[in-house]
Amino acid sequence: MSESRKKPFLFEYYPDLESGIPWIKLAPMRTPVKQLFNLQDKLGISSLWIKQDNLTSPIYGGNKPRKLEYLLADAKYKDCNKVLTVGGIGSNHCIATAAFCNELNLTPYAALLYQPITTHVRNNLLLELYFKNNLIYSHTARGWRLRIRWKLNEDDRIYYIGQGGSSPLGTLGFIDAALELKNQINNGELPEPDYIFVANGSMGTTAGLIIGIELARLKTIIYGIQVTPPTFSSVKNTQKLAIKSRALLAKYDKSIPKLSFEHLILDDAYFGEAYGKPTPEGLKAINLIKEYEDITLDPTYTGKTFAGLIDYVRTKKIKIKDKTVLFWNTFNSVDYSEIISKMDYQRLPKKLHWVFEHSLSKLKNSCI
Repeated sequence: MSESRKKPFLFEYYPDLESGIPWIKLAPMRTPVKQLFNLQDKLGISSLWIKQDNLTSPIYGGNKPRKLEYLLADAKYKDCNKVLTVGGIGSNHCIATAAFCNELNLTPYAALLYQPITTHVRNNLLLELYFKNNLIYSHTARGWRLRIRWKLNEDDRIYYIGQGGSSPLGTLGFIDAALELKNQINNGELPEPDYIFVANGSMGTTAGLIIGIELARLKTIIYGIQVTPPTFSSVKNTQKLAIKSRALLAKYDKSIPKLSFEHLILDDAYFGEAYGKPTPEGLKAINLIKEYEDITLDPTYTGKTFAGLIDYVRTKKIKIKDKTVLFWNTFNSVDYSEIISKMDYQRLPKKLHWVFEHSLSKLKNSCI
């Protein structure tokens, strides 16, 4: 990863954006690409690659830092001293937001909602403690919304970030990511991908890539594997977010081209029974990439996405054998296992102690 990054590629392509859009450097970014030789041989294809966004930051990796560079810059610009975001009790986004709020002297808050309990969920709750996140929990969606509204009404210096940081502003992080990929192609680091497989959760990653692929003039097809309820991460909602993000750019630079969705395909076949609940296929995919490439994925997002990629290869839903396929790894790979082992769940709000006080097999809807 290069430490020399002074501005996003987006500002280099469109200099007029820089004066109107807030941005702050949070991480090295410009993540490496790598060919997965062992796994491509196993799957019988000729060109399988990974975009290692698990390495976006040594503080907390994954896809969230790209969005937070715009969102937290906006919070600072608006003179907010607190940040409230939302997610499930195992939210990677809430942890990432807290981690970078710590770096910027912003006080983090997270409104958390129930999701199926896994070891990953427990570990993430302990990381919330480590990053000093102020947690607000409700088991019901109605109670969750009420608590969010109450907190925002309480203090006008709280900056609100929605689910996954996937607002029109946050989505710019992945427009820039596609331009970063174009730069790597130009530098000969990988061939132009025929297909990108990426998790479509809160939709910001996919929506950003939709626009970025167009701006970069790539011919790549995006396969968004839906890992949130299909009614939420639908084609309509994903396109709507992309349209709003494109409009934000066009506000500051009229040369931004019109948007096409011909290069987008969404697939909900790998979602499973519920958000956050692992699927057998996802767990097999996690084990396969770990065995052949020593890469760690998670059961909520990237495991299901890679399961989709494997299925497309094996069932030949697309003629993929001689094509270049890129898997976009959006999972944080910073190892916090030692820190997690030292955290005491009893320091969490009492309303969350139940997550740790029953065996996983006895918890309703538990998955691991």
